[in-house]
Amino acid sequence: MSEHIHYDFRIDAWKPETLPVARLADYLAELAKLFGHKKYVHFIKVRKGSAIPELLVDPVAAPKIAARLRLVGSPDAALEANKAQQEINKMLREDNATATLRVRHGDVVIAFPGCKMPLAEEVVIHEQGEIDGIVIRVGGKDDSVPIWLESEDGTVYKNCNTTRHIARELAAYLFEAPIRVAGMGKWRRTPDRIWELEKFDIKSWQLLDPQPLVDVIEQIRAVEGSEWNEMADPQLELRKLRGE
Repeated sequence: MSEHIHYDFRIDAWKPETLPVARLADYLAELAKLFGHKKYVHFIKVRKGSAIPELLVDPVAAPKIAARLRLVGSPDAALEANKAQQEINKMLREDNATATLRVRHGDVVIAFPGCKMPLAEEVVIHEQGEIDGIVIRVGGKDDSVPIWLESEDGTVYKNCNTTRHIARELAAYLFEAPIRVAGMGKWRRTPDRIWELEKFDIKSWQLLDPQPLVDVIEQIRAVEGSEWNEMADPQLELRKLRGE
């Protein structure tokens, strides 16, 4: 693909002369997360009609961004992109608006129902679970010690607690290798259908291997008798083993 790609983000409730610059900045920040590849995505202007922020994508990143946007809203999408979609819908609801993202003179890529999306009933569940991340804070003097974990996608879990014994162990890995904690969590589903962690009691933990996936695959390929390199389609064989 050798040409720049133009995307239009049309917000029906705003016009260029009524859209506050601070609100425009909020939308652009989430659109940057939605698109990813931030150094290749540029804001051009807000066109007339409805408020239509126009974004320009460099040719080098256009195919990857198009593929990323196609997955938004599905389990296969980048977590950051799905979270951005949810946040944009939340802002549109606050603005009593809807929006669409489309390729200029092309089809709609993502429709944002915003204020037209029915609100869900709030739900609270308590269940055993696991959280992966890096310890970024260990603090408190009570028997239940607060722990902050930062996941790979940048999400910070501030509502974790554990015993003093486990807190001492985790403190040794502050800002170091990723870990996995297990315990009982309290999750709340908001009216915007977003699950938020309210509390997580850490009962155990384990150190995760920080080795890159590429290196792990190379090690698997190097194992004699694995037949990995003889397979025409390793992914197909894996799906067969799973019964897919």
